[in-house]
Amino acid sequence: MTAKAQANGYSIGDAARAAGLSAKTIRYYEEIGLIPRAQRRAGAPRTGGDRVYSDADIGRLSFIRHARMVDLGLADIRELLRIADAGCPSTHPVYAEMLRRHVRSIDERINHLLGLRGAVHQLLSRRSAAEDECCTWETCGCMHAEPHHMKEATSV
Repeated sequence: MTAKAQANGYSIGDAARAAGLSAKTIRYYEEIGLIPRAQRRAGAPRTGGDRVYSDADIGRLSFIRHARMVDLGLADIRELLRIADAGCPSTHPVYAEMLRRHVRSIDERINHLLGLRGAVHQLLSRRSAAEDECCTWETCGCMHAEPHHMKEATSV
């Protein structure tokens, strides 16, 4: 990025590269209000002027990208952005509670996936034992796993 480009702001393509996002994603974040409407070069919004982004916009976009990388949802990101607009979010109690809640959700998904894994392994082991058998719709049990595996797999 040249000093001239930074002094005049970033185009959407330059902003996308700087923040590690696509231009389409930036437009989407603008549309849903995660980032403010971009300033326009050569005209007002909706008149065909090119979007122009500041260093602060790039920082906000990078924040969003990193929050998405740890799989935070858009509602949580919106709340963190609201907090960040007033100061560093990591010092706010909502930040810590949100991350603790997110860890609990991740743990639940891991347990769910482990249950699914067990159920699929059970289906695979049953398949090798019954390779010579042929079933019909009336007798098919090919996708029936034992209840203890399915209970774990459907607990989420």
